[in-house]
Amino acid sequence: MKKRAYIIFLSLVSAALVPIVADALPIAGTGVRGGSFTGSIGIADSFDSLDTSTPWLIISLTNASSADTVYIVGYALPGGAISEIGLVRLGDTWTGRQPLLNVDRGVSVESIISGFVVVFSDARGTLVDKAAVTVSEPSAMILLGLGFLAVGLGIRKRAK
Repeated sequence: MKKRAYIIFLSLVSAALVPIVADALPIAGTGVRGGSFTGSIGIADSFDSLDTSTPWLIISLTNASSADTVYIVGYALPGGAISEIGLVRLGDTWTGRQPLLNVDRGVSVESIISGFVVVFSDARGTLVDKAAVTVSEPSAMILLGLGFLAVGLGIRKRAK
């Protein structure tokens, strides 16, 4: 019975690591001077009931820098200017949204994150670092899930 619970636990962990449908993609990035972040980015067809015709880009950024004197101060979309968001301190999370322009409405989240950059500064406002977005590959997560499944099946066969 204990081995069966172990196999169920591994299956649940595998299912959690390989999302079938996700509203937002998890993102992370690390700069060369200690600035780093985690977060998510997604597209919502409508943010509220007042305006259903405008798709929204939903961004969430958490400051995970190596020093508490490095702040997230903005982000830049591919080919765009820096959007300032104020100082986001170490451990704090900023969440924002912006409407997608008419020319951007056919894009996917994957195409947006390919050139997405987060900008860091010190307390005086001097830019000190920038970090491009990295996304863990779905194929790596699928392989990890299949590995857990294989281990679980191997334990099950030995128990018989």
